[in-house]
Amino acid sequence: MQAQQKEIDLSKVVLVLKENKKLIAISTGITTLIAIVYCLIATPIFTAATIINPPKLTDAGSGAAQLIGGLAALGGGGGLLSQKTDADVTIAILNTGALKDLVIQKFDLVKLFKQKDIELARRSLAGKVKFIPDMKSGFVEIDVDDKDPKLAAALANYYVIALGQMVSNISYGKSNAKFQFFNQQLDKAESSLNIAEEAVKQFALKNGILAGQQVSIVANLATQLQAQIVVAQAQLQAMSLYASPDNPDYIELNSRIASYKGQLDKLNNSASPDPIGVPAGLAPELAKQYAGLMRDVMFRQEVYKIIARQYEANRLDSVSELTPVGIQVVDPAVIPLYKSKPKRLKVVVGGLMLGLIASSVYFILGNRKRIIVEVESKINN
Repeated sequence: MQAQQKEIDLSKVVLVLKENKKLIAISTGITTLIAIVYCLIATPIFTAATIINPPKLTDAGSGAAQLIGGLAALGGGGGLLSQKTDADVTIAILNTGALKDLVIQKFDLVKLFKQKDIELARRSLAGKVKFIPDMKSGFVEIDVDDKDPKLAAALANYYVIALGQMVSNISYGKSNAKFQFFNQQLDKAESSLNIAEEAVKQFALKNGILAGQQVSIVANLATQLQAQIVVAQAQLQAMSLYASPDNPDYIELNSRIASYKGQLDKLNNSASPDPIGVPAGLAPELAKQYAGLMRDVMFRQEVYKIIARQYEANRLDSVSELTPVGIQVVDPAVIPLYKSKPKRLKVVVGGLMLGLIASSVYFILGNRKRIIVEVESKINN
């Protein structure tokens, strides 16, 4: 049994191209000429590039790393911060709207780009800037295209400053959150201490005990451990604002709390003498009440001292992190002397190939009835 199949006759394709070679040549010449004219009249674009060594943002111990995990997932794929490189996280920050706004405000790009609002200016800026990671060295190259070579170089170099400011802002957000938390805890500790001291004062006034008759109070080990547990638990609560339970610092602080509790249990089970000095002449029941009040004062004093130290440390951290982070610049941008676009050779060759291919396809499709022939083929039953 025989059936008809359609095939392209290559000899006829060549024949069609030969018959229309003049028109193909004319079409190719036109597109090539258009490409040449474009190269002559197109606005020259200059590219300035700066190369940086990105800051260490994926280190688990980095303050910024614990807050910018979400940024690392920008650009697709998701994943944990530990699965991203410093270059990935740096590029994610460089692409944020907040950083673009710093650049736009610095150079007044809304006006310079002749845009009506900052959103359109962001889009224009994004079209001019590329961030290229180097997988081997880990460096990031910041390329800026513009018709003004001076502006291109200035933008490329300022991106480095803006990146440092953004990283500082992120770190400051963490430190400031901790500072505010310990500020609140310090107020609570001071209030609790005042209440405890007032209770001792009222007890003394009620029972006729003069301040001079009271023996000095020395905090014992058990009281200090109790205070350490309270403060460590407060630190754990503060850390939960920016760290997950599997964070190494979070785990270490949990272990420290467990250690304090273990030591306190051992002390409570031991028969240690009561360190509270009780004024002579107090009835047993009053002596017990007085000792309890003084223990509470000792405990509140110790908590207040520890939280005050934490408050001061975090206050200093939050102030120091207001300063922009210094980004290591491997190769700063300089004003380019030669244009990077349009690339004349590529544009001309592209115009030539476009004209040649497009006109050839046009004539082939126009003569498809001639070049497609039917041939017989045998089909076995």
